[in-house]
Amino acid sequence: MLNFPPEILGEVFNHYVHGRFKIFQMDEDGAQKSVRRITAYTDSQTDPIDLTQVCRSWRATAISIPQLWATIYVFRPKSEGDLKMFELWLERSAGLNGSCPVDLTIKETLAPRSITPAREMKVLKQILALAISQFRRWRYISLELSHRSEPFLEQLYATAAPPILRGIKISLRNWDRHELRRLMGVLCSAPELQSITFGREFCTRFYTELLLDIVPWDHPTTLNFTFLPESMFHRILSASMNTLQDISVLDLTILSSVGVGGSTAVPCTTMRHLQSIHIDAFSEGDASMIFDKLTLPALRELRLPNGFGDYTAPGIQTRGWESLSGLLKRSNCKLQIFEFGHDESPGSQFTEEWITKYLKFSPGFEHLTSLRVTSEIGKNSNSLQLLEALSEVCGDAPRPRLLPLLETLILDSVRSAGAVRRMVADRLSAYGGDGRPKLRWVYADLVGEDFAVDMDLTSPSRM
Repeated sequence: MLNFPPEILGEVFNHYVHGRFKIFQMDEDGAQKSVRRITAYTDSQTDPIDLTQVCRSWRATAISIPQLWATIYVFRPKSEGDLKMFELWLERSAGLNGSCPVDLTIKETLAPRSITPAREMKVLKQILALAISQFRRWRYISLELSHRSEPFLEQLYATAAPPILRGIKISLRNWDRHELRRLMGVLCSAPELQSITFGREFCTRFYTELLLDIVPWDHPTTLNFTFLPESMFHRILSASMNTLQDISVLDLTILSSVGVGGSTAVPCTTMRHLQSIHIDAFSEGDASMIFDKLTLPALRELRLPNGFGDYTAPGIQTRGWESLSGLLKRSNCKLQIFEFGHDESPGSQFTEEWITKYLKFSPGFEHLTSLRVTSEIGKNSNSLQLLEALSEVCGDAPRPRLLPLLETLILDSVRSAGAVRRMVADRLSAYGGDGRPKLRWVYADLVGEDFAVDMDLTSPSRM
């Protein structure tokens, strides 16, 4: 590698620092024990600093590539050394003209004031000042701060809007209402802003109520929440119906009740550009209260890894599937990516028969190219089996009967590797000798085994 041309070496270095397999691997407890508090990601094992210590040639190449230094993760800074290292990263990420974009994450030590040394707060203040001095370079900014940091951001409020800022993530603890309004006012005024993520410390009922008046919801195309109550979910969608393309909610709390005749008759909100919805979990209610009130003609991706909520409550699954099928039919959309499972709570029962039935008979799923099932498949041999349904062949055409356009299948929990392989063989043979199979990749984790079925069907040795 010492003889590689600088441009090739630069590509290798870029993969070393920013390769996908290195991003966000370390949990917070692991990161807290990490020696480095200034790095590219939470995982500090791939650091451009290391590249500068191998030889003179590598050092010169690494320092000359601002992109290697342009993602900076500041984790609970404590010392003058952390401050100097942050300054070094900012300098090297700037490039020759001093204007290369930078992605910043700054996380404060969220400990009680009494046990946080004053010198650490001083270091944080100086780091925030350095970060603000580079506001024109911000492409992405993530701030996890307590109310003790409020005065450290005064410098930001005297600046213009960050001109190239495209994404923000905010997680604030116990912030004053006025200070919150000032911070969000500056960040949300960025002309290029596309994505806003509200972290777990920020998504309380108090803050989400306040957000309704602060955030220009008709501006971003992507919104991510840790928590949202149903009423605010609908209000935010209504305020962003002409711009929003992607929304993700980890916990969507539904407080409305469903009457005997179905959900309350409320006019549908039509989201003409919304393409992707990810709802990790429904809490305290019925998913039909969401789906019955939406029309989504552009919907292409729907992820419900924990299903429709509390499976122990009577009728939840029935109403959920009927409501979802109604949404897809009403929207006349071409859903391509679908993920579904159940919440694993005590007494909860994922019924394989339901997902198989609706995938087979609801026309809203006929365009699926990617399916992921997060719950166990093949547990109940007496119920309608998904793998058997995927194996069926049309009698009048050389193609599979169920999901003929399916390219990717991921099963998080399956009991039989043989059943998976037989299904794949059946789908491939369904097209005949002259047909071109659609299925490209199948991955299935096996219950009780330390290996998985991983089939790349584009490979010559696929079978």
